[in-house]
Amino acid sequence: MTPALNSLAQRIAAKLSSSQQDGHYLHNDFHALTSAGLDMEKRFDKAEKIPPPPHEMRLAALRRFRLAEELTEREWRMVFYGLADNDPLCPDRPVLLEDEQFFPEVNSAIKRRIETKTLKRRDWAALCSSYFAYRNESPETNPHWCVLRGHIARGYSVVKAAIRREKSWMKTIEFYHDIFTPQAGGVISQQLLSGESNSLSSLEKIAQIPDSSWLWKRIFTVLLAQLDTLDDPQYLDKISWLLSLAAQWVRFRDDIMTAALTRYYHSTYRDQAHSALKQAALEYWDNPQLKSQQNKWHQYVSEPVAAMVRGWLAKQDLMHFFELLRGNGDVDQARLHYWLRFANQMGFTRIVMGPDAWQHRGSDFVKFREENRGRLSHLRGGRSFDNAMIMQINDYIFVEFSGTGNAMYYYRVNQAPFNPESSSLDIKIHLKDRSLCPDPLKHMPRAEGYNKIRITGWMLKYDDELRKLGIRWMAEEPVKFIDKKELSPVPKSDIKIINPLRDTAIQRLVENTSCIVSDNRQKGGVLSVQLKTSDDTTERELLRLGFAPVTKEPHRYWIK
Repeated sequence: MTPALNSLAQRIAAKLSSSQQDGHYLHNDFHALTSAGLDMEKRFDKAEKIPPPPHEMRLAALRRFRLAEELTEREWRMVFYGLADNDPLCPDRPVLLEDEQFFPEVNSAIKRRIETKTLKRRDWAALCSSYFAYRNESPETNPHWCVLRGHIARGYSVVKAAIRREKSWMKTIEFYHDIFTPQAGGVISQQLLSGESNSLSSLEKIAQIPDSSWLWKRIFTVLLAQLDTLDDPQYLDKISWLLSLAAQWVRFRDDIMTAALTRYYHSTYRDQAHSALKQAALEYWDNPQLKSQQNKWHQYVSEPVAAMVRGWLAKQDLMHFFELLRGNGDVDQARLHYWLRFANQMGFTRIVMGPDAWQHRGSDFVKFREENRGRLSHLRGGRSFDNAMIMQINDYIFVEFSGTGNAMYYYRVNQAPFNPESSSLDIKIHLKDRSLCPDPLKHMPRAEGYNKIRITGWMLKYDDELRKLGIRWMAEEPVKFIDKKELSPVPKSDIKIINPLRDTAIQRLVENTSCIVSDNRQKGGVLSVQLKTSDDTTERELLRLGFAPVTKEPHRYWIK
């Protein structure tokens, strides 16, 4: 605001000067405007939230600084704001925080203000802005950034001492004190996980934290690692909250969904579809049954986790097909029971609906069509109440029909007379091709008295035929609990608990990993983990926890 007032004063003075002809024009230093400017500065200092200056102002000061021109206090403040700014006119020049030539001069300027106790709150806010705006997911690898972090922590004491009465913004900064320590993000992530009310929005503005800051990545890394510390019922209660976070924090949506689905896979609930979790995953990553989307899923989760969701979809489709879309007959409980046994092996399912199902106005049908938009096909050539169910298990496609008296057709995937992902299929031309399936399997003799352990009637014949195709029924895999007695765990004493949230997650990870752990943080060193063999899952988790790889030392990671 002050530069604008000064500029206005200069323009008015110049205008008055040019308008005088006799040389006795009015001289005026515009004391009122100057006084107003000083008053604005004082109010600015007292404000709870200080907005950052325009990018152009920062760049102008940075260019003058690099040209070794003498800077005003205001220009120095712009330099402090611009320590992480790239100059579009010099794209190859490093930002000041990475500039070995110029950063020492900035360092001296900051130290001088701290030592002489002349560091103002606006200067401190400018340093915070650069600290959080630095674009590096592992900023601690830059020693200049670590120096800046120390200056901010010490500079806060100078700023606080100059303010007679404690302000609310100071309480916010002191509550989240760890944001200026190597354990940044621990307090915030613990607050989020515990569901406590917080003042994050105020912190963002007071400490000049941009949405793109490395701090948010650190917060979510620590937060999501804590999901492993919850027992299954506790985690189940957190899923709705996690999904709301995913909707709110688009930048970390994939990380949140990855952690949520992976943790669910390792829970005792994994064979029970979680409707909200499934719907969110489909919305963000599309259908994992589609070949075109499988690579996307594998970017975020392991194949077992993707298979879990495909199994959910298969079970859902089977239930809908045999119950909701049964046509004119009763629910065929025998066929439903039989195929549910194979749902966890189905890589693809597709419901092909006839005109009646597409046009039905019942609330169940409307909801079903809405929730499965993009996963349904139109059935042509049959009776209006006919529907079909396509199922892929390994290299074979199986087709069941809702009407009674229909046999089950099956084809090799690469020999099927139709594309199972087609939006429209003909019952006679595509689904019932006698030339490729001359002996479709009938549902005879009648199956009665079957249960989870025992099958009867036509089910026995079906099992025999599927075995000939290399397909065997497999019970749903129970959740495996690791017996830590069978492992050679890293002694807990090897990791000093400095940051309780993060270090507990690290401890849990390395306990079940073949590795060597060295913790020298209390001596000013780092915590390092050397894996004995390549382990993609563990290495991915180490990176997620904030570890950095050691150059030229394969499978070795460190963190402060």
